[in-house]
Amino acid sequence: MLGDNFLLFIVLAPGVAALIAGLLAKFLGDRGAMLITTATVGFAGVLSVIQLFSYTFGGDAQATDGHGAEAAHQAGTHIIRLMSWIDVGQFQADWAIRVDALSIVMMAVITSVSGLVHLYSWGYMADDPHRARFFSYLSLFTFTMLMLVTADNFIQLFFGWEGVGLASYLLIGFWYTKDAPNAAAIKAFVTNRVGDFGLALGIMAVFVIFGSVEFESVLGAIKQNAELVPLALAEPGPVREIVLPFLGMNLPALEVIGVLLFIGAMGKSAQFFLHVWLPDAMEGPTPVSALIHAATMVTAGVYLVCLMSPIYEHAPYAAAMIALTGAVTAIFSATVAMAQNDIKRVIAYSTCSQLGYMFFAAGIGAYEAAMFHLFTHAFFKALLFLGAGSVIHGSHHEQDMRKMGGVARFMPLTYAAMLIGTIAIIGLGIPHTELGFSGFFSKDAIIESAFSASQSGVSFATFAFAMGILAALLTSFYSWRLIYMTFHGPRAELAQSEDHAHDDHHADGGDPHESPLSMLIPLGLLALGAMFAGYMFYTPMFHHGEAFWGEALYRAADNHVIHNIEEIKHQAQFNWVFWAPLAVTITGFLIATFTYLFNRGFGKRVADGGGPLHSLFENKWYFDEIYNATIIKPLAWLGDMFWRGDKKVIDRIGPDGMSGLVRWGSRRLSAMHTGYIYHYAFVIIGAALIFGALLFWRSGGAG
Repeated sequence: MLGDNFLLFIVLAPGVAALIAGLLAKFLGDRGAMLITTATVGFAGVLSVIQLFSYTFGGDAQATDGHGAEAAHQAGTHIIRLMSWIDVGQFQADWAIRVDALSIVMMAVITSVSGLVHLYSWGYMADDPHRARFFSYLSLFTFTMLMLVTADNFIQLFFGWEGVGLASYLLIGFWYTKDAPNAAAIKAFVTNRVGDFGLALGIMAVFVIFGSVEFESVLGAIKQNAELVPLALAEPGPVREIVLPFLGMNLPALEVIGVLLFIGAMGKSAQFFLHVWLPDAMEGPTPVSALIHAATMVTAGVYLVCLMSPIYEHAPYAAAMIALTGAVTAIFSATVAMAQNDIKRVIAYSTCSQLGYMFFAAGIGAYEAAMFHLFTHAFFKALLFLGAGSVIHGSHHEQDMRKMGGVARFMPLTYAAMLIGTIAIIGLGIPHTELGFSGFFSKDAIIESAFSASQSGVSFATFAFAMGILAALLTSFYSWRLIYMTFHGPRAELAQSEDHAHDDHHADGGDPHESPLSMLIPLGLLALGAMFAGYMFYTPMFHHGEAFWGEALYRAADNHVIHNIEEIKHQAQFNWVFWAPLAVTITGFLIATFTYLFNRGFGKRVADGGGPLHSLFENKWYFDEIYNATIIKPLAWLGDMFWRGDKKVIDRIGPDGMSGLVRWGSRRLSAMHTGYIYHYAFVIIGAALIFGALLFWRSGGAG
């Protein structure tokens, strides 16, 4: 494992680079700010990848002492304590960097993808007049995400959690002169606040029950079922048996905490009901989509659930909620992706669907499979987003696939990259072999885990398995639909989209053109990850996951989901389970090929027909309309009513009334200043008489 100084650089340097680029942009210029942020994050990415390979293939199972900072060690965990942050009675939290298998994987994902996005942005944002600000925001996002995944306690995690929310707001609304990005940024920020309210309540509940916000104390107590004396609300006892009173009911404390923490994860990771912000976030620049909504921020919820595995192993109802929500999200988002025409929105809903896979894997106790898919998904989803950005850039910022077609012959390298990303996301591979791209290894691991869990009677595991198979079919269909509509067939008339063109430099029209080298190099590197990351890391991360993840992931003694997969493989009657994903993947490919390649007009006729299912999917199951009618408009009406009441009552009596009284009095007093001496003499004599009378009265009263 790397020394402490290198670890500190990985986590802290992107934040320093963001400050330098943001505050000194006038002195550095755009290129200077771009160079500092790209070099810093890129070097952090190289160090993180070296650390991952060292940990995975170098036998670095245990942490080793570094230098330059106070270090404390747990089994399999290395903690660098930077300073004391909060110290109020029992409420204590340090600034610290926690290094274990989870944070090592997340650091590699975040910094490597971010470094490539920084490099890609040199070409994509070449004509933007505010590049220094953009690169500063990218590095700020990277820093806050790193703070989240290396946090040693809930408060530091919450700081990173809110930090990525702020950075995403700034990045989504980067083109702030346009209405659509501003509205999307606000929507993302507000929706995430709904989830974050649950997360905040969950953290409060943790402190009330455990008297601590340190991960080591909280998770260690759960693993050992320690005797606790809660600060309030609950009676002392073994932690797994403590109950909290709520609305006349006594609810298991771990269940309450688990549900509240998952609500936070739902918002950040765009799960069903709180998913509405993610597709609209595509209004930001495409590099933002790749960074925030493919590989890092949206996976924070999955990371949180896996980090809190000791809670969910002993909170079966909360875990069942996660499994059900993830399975519903996987199939719901896949249906919507089939009917979208904006190339980025198709990939955005694909992200929601893949996150659903990760969540239902975690909900059934297959944390290794969830984290493995998170890892491989980072490569092929970032590849797809950046590939889509290359298409948009080369097509003069057109995003509607109906206006594309025939792009492959103009952009062969981008086409090759998108093909690799597509094959990876559909999980194409041959079962019982090591032949396949990354998605084959990780998505099949989740589907196999779901079937294994269903055989063990885990709640909603059978439903999750069925939805996983069906979502795989739809994933193959909409992924090949995107390829055929964009790259094959006759070329449609390309026109600049008013909604997405951000610069007059891109209004030239004409044939598509290949992207510059700064955009193609990241595509090539991500393509390598999409092809080989699954093969290279399947054995350590999943097959031998217990040894790889160590104490970073926890499984109760009765959780045999992963172990049972090997037994199922040797039972002939279950052989169909391992071939089912390949069968539905090929089926989806054939349907898309027939519909959008050999019968190109057929899909358009279906869309123009506007049947009930197509309308439902195209309009995203009408969630925006439902939320607008049931939440947005009533709240707006309520706010308007209170505003009018405040204006007519409180303001009229309070500040407006007082200021009006002062103005009335001042006008009356001003009227007395006539400039005539006899008027002033009259006032003086009158005042003298009045004050004289008062003095006489007071003197008489005293006598």
